Amino acid sequence: MSGAEHSVLVIGAAGLDVKVYPRDQTIELAQSNPAGLRWSWGGVARNIAENLVRLGAEVHFVTAVGDDQLGRALLQALGTLGIHTESSIIVPDKPLCAYVALHHHDKRPWLAFEDMDVIRALTPAHIHRLRGLIKTVDMVCIDANLSAHTLETLFRLTRRFDVPVCADPTTAMLAPRLHPYLPDITVITPNKEEAEALVGLPMDTLEAVNAGARRLVQLGVQLAVVTLGEEGLVYATSEESGRLPTLVQEVVDPVGAGDALTAAVAYGLMEDMSPEEAVRLGLTAAAQTAMCHETVCPHLSLEMLYEHLVF
Repeated sequence: MSGAEHSVLVIGAAGLDVKVYPRDQTIELAQSNPAGLRWSWGGVARNIAENLVRLGAEVHFVTAVGDDQLGRALLQALGTLGIHTESSIIVPDKPLCAYVALHHHDKRPWLAFEDMDVIRALTPAHIHRLRGLIKTVDMVCIDANLSAHTLETLFRLTRRFDVPVCADPTTAMLAPRLHPYLPDITVITPNKEEAEALVGLPMDTLEAVNAGARRLVQLGVQLAVVTLGEEGLVYATSEESGRLPTLVQEVVDPVGAGDALTAAVAYGLMEDMSPEEAVRLGLTAAAQTAMCHETVCPHLSLEMLYEHLVF
């Protein structure tokens, strides 16, 4: 045991992130365009796991990687951070998950591609083998890369052992996978497009976003946090709702900010913070991450967040 006060099981994708930043405003098709390239370890669940361990939690991370140099290097890097990966799967003849994004000049992703095929190795049978671990942790955090059958098994176990679940919908395409399990989710952190996919309603005004967050609560979620990028976020519970403005002073790289928010909100709830306090902690983590070049801010800590926390 690490001596950490909180123990978390994180399940989902881990891989390689490659970000392309064109140096010219005009991109020539079928030509070699000058650009800056950055790479880092990524994957929504992996990012959440790293953020949680930097906040002080004991983290058990379950993913699937290819049986190659990159896959083993990723697991080694996680181990160096103090993250337990013993229950992850190494899959022969499969490449590591990968995400490649072409960015606008405002540093936001414009076009992206991903290969998440190896994550299919996280089968219901493998999740069932984790039942002893699930029973002992304080929270389970997931992304929506898990298959429908795997999610079904996972939520059956979290219900049985009464373990709270924090869910990141990941993308608007994947978000509907979580819809059947909204009553089993303690906190969910969609962006606007993912929230629209979950509730089936457009959210083209702030009033509509507020209504969407409240609708997620009506569908069973205890705390719904809908992120709005530069416009901050909206949150709702059965007893309260509100909007918080962004804390970002200058966006350096927005990738990973949502994952930091998810991790910090989860940590705040484990600390017995009120929903509003946990959301403010998450918003602070997102802001600090958006002002870093790295997908996970290497200087992130609970002390750092408290220093920048605004009430």
